[in-house]
This record gives sequence, C-alpha cells and structure tokens, in this order.
Amino acid sequence: AHNEVSHTMERDKVGKPTDGESHAVSYPPAIVVYIVDPFSYEDADREVHSSTYTLGLLRCYMEMLQFLPARIRNAVSVQIVPCQYLLQPVHSGERRVYSQHLKSLAFSVFTQCRRPLPNSTNFKALTGFGPGLAIDMALKNPERPECLRLYTPPFILAPVKDKQTELGETFGEASQKYNVLFVGYCLSHDQRWLLASCTDQHGELLETCIISIDVPNRARRKKGSARRLGLQKLWEWCLGLVQVTSLPWRVVIGRLGRMGHGELRDWSILLSRRNLQSLSKRLKETCRMCGISAADTPSILSACLVAMEPQGSFVIMPDSVSTGSVFGRSTTLNMQTSQLSTPQDTSCTHILVFPTSAMVQVNTNTSEPIDINFNPINPDGSDGMGLFDLFDNDMVDPDLINILPNSPTTSPVHSPGSHYHQGGDGSKGQSADRMESHEEALNILQQPMALGYFVSTAKAGPLPDWFWSACPQAQNQCPLFLKASLHLHVSSVQSDELLHSKHSHPLDSNHTSDVLRFVLEQYNALSWLTCDPATQDRRSCLPVHFVVLTQMYNFIMNML
Repeated sequence: AHNEVSHTMERDKVGKPTDGESHAVSYPPAIVVYIVDPFSYEDADREVHSSTYTLGLLRCYMEMLQFLPARIRNAVSVQIVPCQYLLQPVHSGERRVYSQHLKSLAFSVFTQCRRPLPNSTNFKALTGFGPGLAIDMALKNPERPECLRLYTPPFILAPVKDKQTELGETFGEASQKYNVLFVGYCLSHDQRWLLASCTDQHGELLETCIISIDVPNRARRKKGSARRLGLQKLWEWCLGLVQVTSLPWRVVIGRLGRMGHGELRDWSILLSRRNLQSLSKRLKETCRMCGISAADTPSILSACLVAMEPQGSFVIMPDSVSTGSVFGRSTTLNMQTSQLSTPQDTSCTHILVFPTSAMVQVNTNTSEPIDINFNPINPDGSDGMGLFDLFDNDMVDPDLINILPNSPTTSPVHSPGSHYHQGGDGSKGQSADRMESHEEALNILQQPMALGYFVSTAKAGPLPDWFWSACPQAQNQCPLFLKASLHLHVSSVQSDELLHSKHSHPLDSNHTSDVLRFVLEQYNALSWLTCDPATQDRRSCLPVHFVVLTQMYNFIMNML
C-alpha cells in the first residue's frame, strides 16, 4: 500500500514544476555560537574589566574555530549574551520589554549570519566555450577567496519609482539598472586607523574596512602624506566593491565630522573627472563576465563628497509656539494642526537645502595671494580630518584589514575588493592616474558648494566626543540639528548611451542643491534600517552605515 501511494504521488507531479532539488545550490546552514558572559553581572565590575572579559571570550572563540573544518568554520558566527538575560528575574510588568529585547537580539543574530556564495556549479559544459564554462572558470579562479559571504539583511528599503520612470515602463522602455554607493569614514580615537563603512541605496549591501595610517618614528620620512595614502586606500576599497558587481554606480562619500583643507585637496585629485573616466574605462576592460552594454558593466557615473557636522546655533522650542491665528486661519483649526507632540511620537526628520556660490571671485588687480575660506578645524585639533593634516609629512604603508563587524555582533568578513578582483586587478594603473591628476590644475570651487540642515527628533546615538567639540550643547538637544556640506560633485563622467537616456538622476544634476537634497533624503531613508523592535523606532537619525561606523569607533576605543 505504501508503494502504491508513493507511485501515485510521483504520477501526480507530472506536468507540474519540479522542486528544483537537482539543480538547486546547497547552502550550508548558519551556525551561531552563543557565549554567556558571566563577568558583567555586577554593574561595578562591568565598567572596569568589561573590555578584558570580552576580549578573553572572543579569544576562546577564535581558538575553537581552529579545530573546525574549513567548510563549517566559514558558516560559524558568535553572539555574546549578557548573563542578565538568563539570570535576572522578569516581573509581570517587564515581560513585554524583555521579549522585545530578545527580539532585538534575534534580529542582530540574523543580520550577522551571512550566506556563503557557491563555489561550484551543478551543470556540465559539453563544449569548450559558452557562458556556463566561463562561470565555472571564474568560480575556480585561484585568485578567488576561499569563501565569499553575502550580507543578508532582515529587511531592506523598497524601491521607489518616480512618475516618469513608471510612464516609460508602461510604454515598454527598459528600466535603467544602477546603484548608489554610500560610503562613510572617520578617524579612530588614537588617530591610528581610518575607519570606513558603506551601503547601497536599498540597504542590501553593508561592508566595513579599517585602514592603518600609523607611522612609527623610525619609518617617518620628510616627503609623503599618510592622509593621502589613507584616502587612496579607501578609494581603492570602494573600487573593489564596485568591481564585483555588474552595474553602473554613483558614489556618495560621507565624512563624519568637519572636512579639512588638505583632505578636500586630496579628494579633489581622486575624484577628478579625468580620473573617474579612466577608472570606468579600465573597469570595463578588465571585467570579462559582463555584457557588451554599458548598463551591464561596472562603472562610476558620478561622485560627490559630503561632510556632516553638528549645528549648535539653531534651537527649536516647541513650548513657545503660539496657537493663535496663523495666516488668517481660525484658532480652532490652528489648534488641531499645530499640536507639537512629535518628541513623544515616532521620530521624524526635516531637511532644508540651499545652494551657495559655486564661483571663486578673484581680484585680478592685486598681486596678493588669494585665501579661500575653507571650513577651519577646531583650535584643539580634535575635529574631523583636520587631524589628518598633522600627518602631512609622514610616509606610511597602509594595510587594508577587516577585523571588526559591520553590525553590532557580526562576524569578521573579507572585503571583496581587498583580495579578489573579477577578471583582473582593479588597482593597476592607479599610480599613472594619480600622476595625470596631479598635472591637472586644481580648481576647487568656493566651499561649500551647497548647505543642508538635517533636523530630526531622533537621537544621533553614541557619536565620538570630537564630533560635538564645536558645540557640546547640541548633543542633548531635541530636535537635533546637523549641518551637511557638499564639497565636491563630479557628474556625468560617462559619454555612452547610458547618459543619453530620457531619465536623469538627481546625482547627475548640475544644481548642487538637488544633489545634496537627494543625499540627505537617502540618509533619512537609510536611518530607518536601524529600527529597534524594542522601541519600534529607529536607533539613530543617521543612516545605517554611519551607525555601523560609530560602532566600530566605539569598539576600538573601548576594546583595543
């Protein structure tokens, strides 16, 4: 009877789609190792020895990994759980909060479990050519890392289409394929590391890197700049992320803190139009797996440089708002529409952007040198990349490493740009491009090119102390005021059919206010990826890659 039932079930499957078991790629299950921290139960001991205990537990985890096979080792992640989650009694009134904290922990664990990409295919190539054989050869490339792990977020931002794009798709026009890379960076507390993180416009990508800019006294030279080499390494890391895709990219580089003069000068060389055109051409030549169309090859369509800093001179006082008649409206209607209870509700963000002068006015009748008024650094030297100017005469050999998580509890991952380049080496010819860029006349426009104010009722989170050094009183304000400055913008660096399409992108606009407005709107959208299930609101008004950047900063400051 059992055989008849099985034959009947097999016969019923005829004409129906198969389950795909024979052609499906098998992914190894993710293994999470939970380590209970028994040393941080008392509040007094937690402040003094927390870093020592945490590093000891992580060392035990790393020693355990050495005894596991490589296939299992690549699928293992670690999560340290405070013992309060297990030993502290939960009262009836706190059960809901306790369950929400457990939900936050579950989301954190899910985020760090990256999916390993397959290193083999399930089909056989019967000929010596074709796309199947090309894919198989690419997977068996000896330069390919042993295991590439794909970031799998629990939720992403839904794509938003404007009316012009929807109308074009209605009439059969092919939709444009592109992505936007948002990069954030800052210095570590001891000025030894350059920290960076990045994401895309939907939050499907999240990568981090740490670049060493520490120069021992015995290795210091009179010529050379640690700042320039550090930013060059950061730019090469961004190119490595672009190179492992098959899409055109628009790059937005965000500086956490105020921008220094020397830093702006170095970025103007790296992001020059001639340099970006050369890089896009080389990316197209070295990518052997992509199509002929420009929309199927990795390239850089535009790039811009934005800095974010606090603005302490603006304050909103909700209690001072009058409920009287405004613009001729009745008092009753005005009272219904002006109830400012936002700080107790779901957080919101308001954005104000306006352009500034993009022309440097030079008086030709004087022979005195022109002093362009760039943003100065703080007198204490603790602000932003002005610290990088202190390294201007140092020579350094930066190392690109990935030792820290890109979520609060994510296991270390390898940057696709630091070890593997599909179809070739994307860093070849960098020295030639730098020499060509140096030969170009540096034409830095009056700074900033556009200003934007980022007003949010959500908190910024645990940012570095030097971030608030210019206005410490702004740290605890609600709503919070942040100022964004657009320093560089290079648009439409490609001259192919991609740019002759009917649809334009805000980052390709010639109006600096449109560019900065798009960046700040995306920052606000990406901040909702930091949503905390415990509070049902976002953890920070900053985008998710800035939140990860500050987590790396605090980890290095507290643990190393």
